[in-house]
Amino acid sequence: MKKWLTLSLMVASLPTFGQKFEKTLYADQSKTPSPAVIAASPYGDVFVGVDQQGSLGKKINMGVIKRLRDTNNDGVADQITDYVVIDNPRGIVSIGDKLIVLHCNQKDGKVYGQDITVFTDADNDGVADGPGEILVKGIGNPKFVQSRGADHCTNNIRLGVDGWLYISVGDFGFVDAQGTDGKKLTCYGGGVARVRPNGQELEMFIHGTRNVYDVAIDPFMNVFSRENTNDGVGWWVRFSHYIQSGEYGYPCLYKNFIEDMIPALGMYGGGSGTGALYLQEPGWPKEYNNKPLMADWGRSMIYIHDVKPDGPSFTDTPKNFLKVSQVADLDVDASGRMYVAAWAGAGYKGNSQKGFVERYVPEGWQYKAFPDLTKVTKSELLNFIDSESFTARIYAQQEILARKDQSYLQDLEQLAKSAKTLEARVAAVYTLAQLGEVKALAILEKLSANKDLREHAIRLMGDRKTYNQKANVKLIAKYLQDENPRVQVAASVALGRIAKFSAAESLLAVAKPPQIKMMVPVEVKEKVKSKVLTKGKEFASPKVTYKNNSVDIKANLSDYKSLFLIVDSQGSNGGDHAAWIEPTVILNNGQKIDLSSVKWKQTKGGWGKTLVNKDCQAKELKNLKGEVLKGIGTHAYSTIEYKLPKGAKSFTAKGILSSGAQKQSAVKFIVSPVAKKPSQKSTSSKDAKTLCSTPNPAIILPHMARQALVNMKAYEAVIQALNSDDKNQQSAALNTMKFMHDKLVVDALIKRLASADKELKKQIYSVLMRLQQKDVDWDGSTWWSTRPDPRGPYFEPTNWQESKRIGGVLKAYLASHSGQESQAIEAELAKNRCNLDGKSKVEVDQKTKKAGDAKVGQSAIEDVVIYLSKNKGNKKKGKEIIKTVGCVSCHNIEHGQVVKGPDLTKLGKMTKSELAESIIKPGASIAKSWVTIQMNDGTSHLGTLVKKDAKQVVLHNIAGIATTLDATQVKKVEPGLNMMSLHLVDGLSLQQFADLIEYLKSMDSKK
Repeated sequence: MKKWLTLSLMVASLPTFGQKFEKTLYADQSKTPSPAVIAASPYGDVFVGVDQQGSLGKKINMGVIKRLRDTNNDGVADQITDYVVIDNPRGIVSIGDKLIVLHCNQKDGKVYGQDITVFTDADNDGVADGPGEILVKGIGNPKFVQSRGADHCTNNIRLGVDGWLYISVGDFGFVDAQGTDGKKLTCYGGGVARVRPNGQELEMFIHGTRNVYDVAIDPFMNVFSRENTNDGVGWWVRFSHYIQSGEYGYPCLYKNFIEDMIPALGMYGGGSGTGALYLQEPGWPKEYNNKPLMADWGRSMIYIHDVKPDGPSFTDTPKNFLKVSQVADLDVDASGRMYVAAWAGAGYKGNSQKGFVERYVPEGWQYKAFPDLTKVTKSELLNFIDSESFTARIYAQQEILARKDQSYLQDLEQLAKSAKTLEARVAAVYTLAQLGEVKALAILEKLSANKDLREHAIRLMGDRKTYNQKANVKLIAKYLQDENPRVQVAASVALGRIAKFSAAESLLAVAKPPQIKMMVPVEVKEKVKSKVLTKGKEFASPKVTYKNNSVDIKANLSDYKSLFLIVDSQGSNGGDHAAWIEPTVILNNGQKIDLSSVKWKQTKGGWGKTLVNKDCQAKELKNLKGEVLKGIGTHAYSTIEYKLPKGAKSFTAKGILSSGAQKQSAVKFIVSPVAKKPSQKSTSSKDAKTLCSTPNPAIILPHMARQALVNMKAYEAVIQALNSDDKNQQSAALNTMKFMHDKLVVDALIKRLASADKELKKQIYSVLMRLQQKDVDWDGSTWWSTRPDPRGPYFEPTNWQESKRIGGVLKAYLASHSGQESQAIEAELAKNRCNLDGKSKVEVDQKTKKAGDAKVGQSAIEDVVIYLSKNKGNKKKGKEIIKTVGCVSCHNIEHGQVVKGPDLTKLGKMTKSELAESIIKPGASIAKSWVTIQMNDGTSHLGTLVKKDAKQVVLHNIAGIATTLDATQVKKVEPGLNMMSLHLVDGLSLQQFADLIEYLKSMDSKK
């Protein structure tokens, strides 16, 4: 599929909210194995992209798009056809009798690159009528699709209410993709591109993403994504709001040049964002409706990202929605039926025996057939624009556009003023803009007077470069000063697309960037002291690290009604093993209450459990020295809530990291009267949130104005602003100039040095440092792999025609200073990676190592799988290695031993990649024999299932001790708690790991 990090249990799909759903297995693995992508027509035809090459396979003709129908609406597909055989289906959009597909193509009998193709099924028999018409060719990177696979390729397509197809581009990028109008486009790195459904007007929408797989687009054209993760340099899953023309910073800006990018709304640790959907369908409960739903393959979870307006953007709170085994994609039809594709352990090269599709509807939902839009009247079609269903509005719009009847313009204008909801009014505006094109500009001008519609009218005036030159630039520029920040941003984007110099002065007036205060992590001292709570406020202990692994906690509870014990993972989303040792509440009368003997109200936590006198893996509670302790074990981020008795005076405990904690662990213990959200603070470059993932609405308008000025090449305007005496104008000019590699700009900067004051000179030199290098003219031959160079400010700095001259100016600047000033200048030159020595290219700062020397813990699992496929292990060495990684304590590693945990001597049928995933990401494939059994009397038992019949169930625990249970009293059998460390083999080299795998496979052949 793509870069997927597995962290969660492979369990059956289930809702995680209290609301009940009706779930059916729509299509099992025999019908839709390895489902990579899914799309629903408004009528309920479900198109599933089956991909038995997965993310790393390279065979041809292993993919097919299947059309599924549920003719009796029982929730199970009963009519299935092979719509078209196609390699690596990655994106599907259904419009009428057309199916638009993003897929890999072939050349010389091999998988080559990627195209977007439209297929037609005019007779509605579920089979494409012919080979299809290419809308966009070359939208992938042939070199890396061929050499590696499709895991970082171009990933998905989605239709917006503005009529554009939005294309999620992985960080392979592409070179010279070409639409049907001959227009070409290159994308270095990741981003989102877009194209009209006829293959014309191909362009970039935003840039600076990693391996975005899909976007959710709401009725107001807000574009959201939950991006992929685990590149080894601290860029975890990030949830972003994409604003047109924005630069999102990966990988060149997010570490050292945060002021030049739009930050994400949040960063959430390891995971693998996949499919995305904005749900707005009547009948769905409000808890889930009108929200972006984001699939995460690595966590086997669909998340609701609850977004709240924040200036021109949003803030974000993620919540669990549905747990689905390695969820790949989701979509909804106009009747409200949601379809979810589960990869379900199909591996990195696909599997014909794994994967399925489920259907979800809310409890009590009633099916209502959606009519054939080609047969409805004009009045009925307009009523669908006024529908509460987002899906109905989108497809009614497409039918109106297909009819090409200009008489709809008047009706749509009226609907824009009178529709029941704002979403419907906005849909009417976007529909009339597409139908009328140039004719619609005058209508849009009138509609811009309406405050509710202004943002969208302004956006649409600049949207289509084929005719936006006729838009009223003066009117749009006026709205840069609108009271609504979203209108301001829409105006700046529109002016940048129209690119008329007359708007430059207005853009410069809003292009001054806000001051950014860098957040520097505070290191914990050797001696950790406790603090006493001041009345009515929360108590937060100092951070506990692996080195300083305990802290004394004492808090005043006199104003508390409830007590929340929180272990904050400091942004690492999963944190580490921690414990509250001897947690005690002291009453006013001196009585002490041991909280480990009191029933808490509720607990919430990471992947592990919260347990008394045990750690989060249900093992004996120990500190890092191995000493057995009493208390409450948990896994950050976690919260334990207690209802306090009357007279509660104070709280005492010791906070520790418990056994199993990672060596890079860092957590904070918090005692609070209220629940707290996970920390937004920066704690380390590797695992924490930083400013690159903290919402900053103040930076967005200046950023968009800068992008607009750069796009229109407003050199003369920025030079004039630089030469003014207005500090705001100067700041806006300099903020823009550092993105303008042009001789005129360099001339102006150097000339201005002669008359600039000290502060302005310093700023000019900083801009010259940025301009001394530029990005290489990329030809698609390079990719930074899963561990990019994040130093920035360019992917690959290289000289240009002004490099030597700028270098001379900077050398003189450096030579004129000494001491600390000189050191500061040298540091800034290094930060910008200036080349003052005249080399042809700045060398990439990467040490050359043998592939086998890389550590497992520092490698993406796909890289491990690729290494195993190319390199043979030594089973004799593997026999010694298995003794060093702790397997013997829980598993059989020799034949004839008493059964304990899952038997490692019976793994010969597993592939190397399956074995690798089982060890490195054990949550992905818990052995079926490892179970938790719940009894009718409330007790539970964990172990390996050795025997099960009508009378008895026999389990062996990890010591090999048998427990015999009465089968008639068994209430439930579930997958067992993952007892295996997530970091068991991190310290092994790839070659050592290959040796271990070779030995494990060899054991199965022994007698």
